[in-house]
Amino acid sequence: MRDRMPSLTALILLLALVAGTWWAADYAQRSIPIDPPPRMTHEPDAWAEEFALMQTSPDGRPTSRLEGRRMEHFPDDDSYAVDAPRAISQQAANPVTIGTANTGILDQDGKRITLQGQARLLRKADADRPELEVRSEEIIILPDDDLAYTDQPATVTHGKSRMQGTGMRYDNSTRQLKVQSSTQVHIDGESQPALRSPSSRQP
Repeated sequence: MRDRMPSLTALILLLALVAGTWWAADYAQRSIPIDPPPRMTHEPDAWAEEFALMQTSPDGRPTSRLEGRRMEHFPDDDSYAVDAPRAISQQAANPVTIGTANTGILDQDGKRITLQGQARLLRKADADRPELEVRSEEIIILPDDDLAYTDQPATVTHGKSRMQGTGMRYDNSTRQLKVQSSTQVHIDGESQPALRSPSSRQP
């Protein structure tokens, strides 16, 4: 019996040490406050000034470009707020278009640009067609589709002709312009504006 006493004492001390360590760890974990997960608020976490973002085709040719005076990134919705944006589309076989506004939002993983405040979309003139200009308070551009649209009142100027309406969609690939509800149309050569129904034509 005396031979077993040292072993028994060592075992008891070891169990006491394990129990004491477990209790100390549990007590420390419960007593130390744990920071709650960070709240995802709409606050910028990164910014850049005088920036330029470029998208290229698989063969390395530039297809679209976004420039601006300042850009801020918001982590809650992974969007970018842009000051004085300038969106340029230069896809092969399509006319060059330039979109500008007071402010803009880049979201949907760069697939959508929303121009806000004195928004303007310009398709440059070429040998076959005069300049096309669209003005509205908001114009949404889809760079991958080379498409622009708005649900707000817009003024479309094509050469010396002008159309005012609400809701516009312009496909730069097909050159198709659709106006949901036109109010006044002034065609070059007409002395007075004329009321027209919703139109879809190739300017």
